[in-house]
Amino acid sequence: MNSVTNTAFVAIIVLGLFLSPSMLSVNAQDIMSPRQQMASGVAADNVVCKSGLVLMIRSTNGAATCVKSSTSMKLSDAGWGSIIIDDEEDETIEDETMENATNEKRIELSEEFSMGEEEGLPGEPMEKESFIIGGVDLSMAAPVEGDEDAPITIIEFGDYQCPKCKGWFQNEKPVIINSYISKGIVKLYFLDSAWLGDDSISAAQAAYCADDQGKFIEYHSTLYNNQAGIQDGWANMDALKQFAMEIELDTEMFNKCLDSGIHADRVSHNTEVGASLGVVGTPYFFIVGPDGDIKKIAGPQPSIVFDAAINSLS
Repeated sequence: MNSVTNTAFVAIIVLGLFLSPSMLSVNAQDIMSPRQQMASGVAADNVVCKSGLVLMIRSTNGAATCVKSSTSMKLSDAGWGSIIIDDEEDETIEDETMENATNEKRIELSEEFSMGEEEGLPGEPMEKESFIIGGVDLSMAAPVEGDEDAPITIIEFGDYQCPKCKGWFQNEKPVIINSYISKGIVKLYFLDSAWLGDDSISAAQAAYCADDQGKFIEYHSTLYNNQAGIQDGWANMDALKQFAMEIELDTEMFNKCLDSGIHADRVSHNTEVGASLGVVGTPYFFIVGPDGDIKKIAGPQPSIVFDAAINSLS
């Protein structure tokens, strides 16, 4: 009798484990993003990543995101860190000076941890249809520059506080616009890789508030042309609102948008997309040909490097 009772007791315990909320939440997390998991009450340390990805925790606010297991995650003084790709056989054109970039102050993390999305930012997650080119999720990218039907796609990951991004924007991008984008050969999508501090995140959100009024490119350009030191106030909330006034946005609408943080999820989503792809610092580029072939370019390479990549994919 005791044997039967013990067996029944064990069976009840086992059944309870399978039906417990914690067990059910793990199953649900298999198809949930880190942000969604944390929003449902899951602690950052317990976030579950999809197969092949590992977790990193942001030091400044405890947010989490998932990146490729082959990626060694680092933290910068700003909270997030750079991503260093392990030796892989890909066609990445490296910038020899990337390791000296300001956003490459590194503290190594073990692959047991992983890295994640911004937590606690206001606004509901944007829901957009899936839009992928060359394996890059562009569902929340900035508006396309150029002809949507152009055969070659450049995907740029950048941070508005990154000095090298400013340099590429001012010196090399105009050449690419004149040579390729204006001629319908290339289209360009910009995605945020906001690593360098809170002002990077606010600036990226501000650009999308300008996009709400059809002036993303104008605001994007204003940010890079007015860039100063990292976290020195040039991109604080007051400055961002002043920029909106200078390019003649509806400031009441813009200020309400920026203060609400409505585009926070868009910025964190794009940043996570880059991290999951192993983006190394900023700027970082994916050049995608009409057949889906991809070239990767790390750093503010001169336009002739882009010439070579584009011609090889044409």
